[in-house]
Amino acid sequence: MTKASVRRDRAAREAWQAMADLVLDNQRRREVSDRVGLSFGKIRALRRIAARPMRMRELAGLLGVDPPNLTALIDDLERSGLVERQAHPTDRRVKVVVATPAGAARARQAEEILERPPASLVELPADELEALVQILDRVRRGQPPHR
Repeated sequence: MTKASVRRDRAAREAWQAMADLVLDNQRRREVSDRVGLSFGKIRALRRIAARPMRMRELAGLLGVDPPNLTALIDDLERSGLVERQAHPTDRRVKVVVATPAGAARARQAEEILERPPASLVELPADELEALVQILDRVRRGQPPHR
C-alpha cells in the first residue's frame, strides 16, 4: 500500500463513520419516539406502510426482520388503530398491511422530524452543501470520484 492509499482509506473510514453517526443519531431516534409515542422500530415499519400498502413478507425484507417478529409488531400497530390488515386485491390468500388515517398522520409526524437536518448542517455555506450533495450522490450511485 502506498502512503496515498493509506491516507485515502483512513479518510474514507472517517467519512463513513461521520455519516453513520449522523444518520444513526440516537438522540434523533429518541426525539421521534417521544414525540410520536412509538418505539423507533414501530415508526420504521409505519413509515414504510404509510408510503404504500405492502405484503408482510415484503415489509419484513425491507426492515430486515424475521416475519414472526414483524407479526407481533404489526399486531401492536393494529391494536393501536394505526394499521389494518386487508386482503390483497388480486390474491385473497395474501394479506397486505395498510396505514389508517391515524397511522398516516403519525408517519408524517415522524417524517417531519427525521427530514429536518441538524443545525450544524443547515449552517454550512451553500457552496459547501452543494459540494456535499454532489459527493454523496456519487457515493450513492457507486460512481468513481472525479480526478
